[in-house]
This record gives sequence, structure tokens and C-alpha cells, in this order.
Amino acid sequence: MRLVSDIYNESIEPSLGGITKPLTQQYVSVAQLTPWGSKEDSSSSSATSRPRTADYHSHIQCGAEGPRHDASPFPWDDQINQRIVIWEGDISLLAVDAITNTTDETLTEKNRVSKKIFGRAGTALTSAVVHDVGRCKTGEVCVTPGFFLPAKYIIHTVGPIYSEKYHTASESTLHSCYRNVLYKAKELGLRTIALCDISSVQRNFPPDTAAHIALRTIRRFLEQYRAEIVIVCLDPNEQRGGIYEVLAPLYFPRDPLEEQSALWQLPKDVGGAYGEPQLADRQIRIIHNPQHAVMIEADDDSDTSPHDLEMGSDVEYNNIN
Repeated sequence: MRLVSDIYNESIEPSLGGITKPLTQQYVSVAQLTPWGSKEDSSSSSATSRPRTADYHSHIQCGAEGPRHDASPFPWDDQINQRIVIWEGDISLLAVDAITNTTDETLTEKNRVSKKIFGRAGTALTSAVVHDVGRCKTGEVCVTPGFFLPAKYIIHTVGPIYSEKYHTASESTLHSCYRNVLYKAKELGLRTIALCDISSVQRNFPPDTAAHIALRTIRRFLEQYRAEIVIVCLDPNEQRGGIYEVLAPLYFPRDPLEEQSALWQLPKDVGGAYGEPQLADRQIRIIHNPQHAVMIEADDDSDTSPHDLEMGSDVEYNNIN
């Protein structure tokens, strides 16, 4: 796996005020990034060569437990693999159609991602979020221009604060963040989308769980739409690259052996049609509740909404504000 690092410059103005004129900066284009599907010889001595994949067939011969899946939920698809990039660097330097900012409901949260974005986008961005946008609900998105950034748009989203007690709601809400960002970009006709790690460290989300949710949501989106390019942009300082190095081949296998090995390594719950977490106990209750079954016919996403889990209300995925 190739995680291309960029110099993480901390000299940008850390406040949400930002600059008043463009910075002279070397931006990063999509053409400079290496797609996930670009293969490397596993026998290469290069530090960036792909780790050798374990062959689990010998486990069956030794009487070990069999695979968790009979067939691959995420088959090898080189066309998809050429449209996803996993990159360690500064998201505010990417010359793409849209980048993602993870924030709070007032859009004023200061984290490593937002400081970079607001610092380079300029004071007009601060004015836009304060006077034009105002607030954004958890799990939802709002859009502003990129202003002085090389990106045309910034899609802001509010990730959940993880709670073990309410982990199903937290996981569903994080899925909603990724899904709503991707579908908002599609709605706007954008082709290149850079996703930050929405589950930032300060939100206490287990990094491996968050990576599973992000990767499978992206995979399902790229299966549905065959032109978009998604860049997963990781902060080098948060050291999430190793997690994605291990988990990305499960959702984006690059050869038959990686696809076969994923049958053992993928979790049993690989999400629904859009990558959303499957809540088996809730599905059982719905099946045995005829009144709720009638409600689902009128609103078929009512059971997958994170706000439905938390507050009893619904979020329409196809009507994102």
C-alpha cells in the first residue's frame, strides 16, 4: 500500500479567521496521487511495496474454522480500485472538486483539519459559516465555496461523539456523515471528492470501527456510480495509515488472493446496500410490528436514520440540505 505523505505545515494561522488573500502554495492534483488499484510487485525491495497476502486455504486443511462469508461481499473490481486513493497529507492542499471538513453543529470547532481549511480558505469562509450557514445537525452536511482553497467546494459535516452505550447510534450517524457527503457531491455534479477522517481523535470513535464504516460506505458508493473519484485523506499526525493499510484490501481487493482472504477477515456484518450498519435486533422488532411495517412503505429509510435511533425522527437521505 502506498500512503503518500505531505509536509504538514503548522505555520498556518490557527484561528478560524484565516487569511485575507491567497497563499503561494504548491497544491496537489489528482494526477499526482496513486490510485489504490495500481499494483506493485510484492517481491520488490521498495518500502512502499504491497505486503504479501496470507493464504487461508491451508487453515481449512488443518481443520481450522472456515470463512465468515461463502462469497465475497466486495469482489475484486479494478475499475473501482482505480477510483479510490488513500493518501496521507494536508487536505487543504488538494486541487479537487470538493473536500470535507469535520466540525461541530456551530461549524466553529477547531481541530487539525478545520484549522488547515479555514486558515487557507480565508476570512470569507468564516463569514459564510457564521452568517450564511449558521448550524448543521449531527450526521448531516452543508456546503460552502472553497474560496482561496484549490478545491471548488467544502462539504462540512458533523460527526458523532462516540458512546459505547449508544454505539449503534454512533456508528449509524458516522455512516450518515460519509454517505451524505458523497451523495451531496453527486447531487452537485462533482467528480473528485476528498474525504477527511470524519471520526477525529477528539470524538473518541474507535479508529478501526470508523475505518470499516468509511471504507464500506465508499465502496458501495463507487459500485453505484462509476465515474467519481474518492480520495481518503488521512492526517499523518493521527497515525491512522496502518489501520487503512490492513482494512482497505478487505473492501477493495486488488487480486483474487486478497478477495479470497477477505472472506476470513471481513466482519460478519458488512452493512446494507449503502454500507449502513445492520441492526439485527431492530429489524426483528420491525418485522413483528405491522404498524411500523406500514410506516416503512411510506418512508423506506426510516429505520436506517441515526436520528431515528436517537430521537425518534427521520432523516431523508435524498433530501440533503
